[in-house]
Amino acid sequence: MHRTLLGFLGLGLAAGPVLGALPEKVTFEDHVLPVFQNACNNCHNPDKKKAGLDLTTYGATMQGSDGGKVVKVGDAASSMLLKCINGTEEPVMPPKGDRLTAEQIALVERWIATRALESMTSKAAALPNSVGVATVTLKRPDGPAPMPVNLKVNEPVLPTPRANALVALAASPWSPLTAVGGQKQVQLYHSDTLELLGVLPFPEGMPTILRFSRNGQLLMAGGGIGAKSGRVAIWNVPTGERVATVGTEVDQVLSADLSPDQSTVALGGPNRLLKLYNTKDGSLKKSIKKHTDWVTAVAYSADGGYVASADRAGGITVWEATSGEEAITLTGHKSAVTALAFLPGLLASASLDGSIVLWDISDGKELKKWAAHAGGAEFVDFTPDGRIVSCGRDRTAKVWNQEGKALLTTAPMGEITLRAVLVGDTVVAGDWTGKVQAYGIADGGKPFGEIAVTPMLASKP
Repeated sequence: MHRTLLGFLGLGLAAGPVLGALPEKVTFEDHVLPVFQNACNNCHNPDKKKAGLDLTTYGATMQGSDGGKVVKVGDAASSMLLKCINGTEEPVMPPKGDRLTAEQIALVERWIATRALESMTSKAAALPNSVGVATVTLKRPDGPAPMPVNLKVNEPVLPTPRANALVALAASPWSPLTAVGGQKQVQLYHSDTLELLGVLPFPEGMPTILRFSRNGQLLMAGGGIGAKSGRVAIWNVPTGERVATVGTEVDQVLSADLSPDQSTVALGGPNRLLKLYNTKDGSLKKSIKKHTDWVTAVAYSADGGYVASADRAGGITVWEATSGEEAITLTGHKSAVTALAFLPGLLASASLDGSIVLWDISDGKELKKWAAHAGGAEFVDFTPDGRIVSCGRDRTAKVWNQEGKALLTTAPMGEITLRAVLVGDTVVAGDWTGKVQAYGIADGGKPFGEIAVTPMLASKP
């Protein structure tokens, strides 16, 4: 297939003028077409159409060649167009003569990665979804734990002088892998070595929630731009391929979760609605209006039978996941609920009232409630082995058993600790300044390393 696709880009790709710093918004008309006109269109025009590929118009470019589509929207690394001009796929283009400059290749790459805009006023191209249905199980999946495989360590999508407040952090349930959200990107780190393994572009804006799928194969990010737009993106962890995008929100997504069978994304935000989206085609399955304030937390039960949502007023509602019908309302928090997490039969909630509550989902009763963080609890989560990790405004992260007994309290961070995860015997926590610290349980909660999330400097050849 590749060889029929790819007599493509012609025999005479001449290097055009060197481009300066890449614009944040790259479009076909303003940036990519001039590159093609200078280097490609002698062969890839409506008259010659070598290999069935015409690069003279946006529509023809998106249609592709005789071998199929050459642009995979949102996934530049998997796009045949970029592979061939980059020289990583045969036949390398051009077979003779000058190649495109590094700046021109980067321009095409940015265009594809940022949703292949046609013009400054056009909407981004739709991303095809390809999320497979997963078997619902609490057991460790067979085979090696999902880890990035040769995932490219990219430049930051949006370079910034310093890190932002750490509001998106997640740990893989089965792998030594931690995901950290930043400006228009998600960075993946090895939880033991703290090595950067790759960067996933999130051009939709700032990620506000990160979650791994129950089997660890997928990573979900929700976020957007406040008061403007919100989306949820899903990537395949080993390949870094973006496999789904759902949601067309008019405000930032604040909370979201992926169902254990990977068929549905539940999300919420400032519009006070809980929305259920189909991951297969991105269609809206259900929109539920019940909450009286921003929906700040969403979580699926371990078996996928329920989805819980909570709000800034302290309300928690558990819904039948399939029908969207209300199952039970949980009352008890006196302030905003900041996080929800499930184990079989149990729901944990954290609140700015400082408490963590464990709920029995069968009857809605409190099983346990304790004061966790003075000034407010910002986050709570379960580990696969049933431990609880939390953090809060007392600037610490803590590990608990289900009786509310503290097993570990980390050394205080410099500011409010906003997110914390437990990966094996390592606690990773981030604070208001954007600092992300790693703590060892064996060392009694002393920090042993820091994840360098400040955007990287431009790499040198």
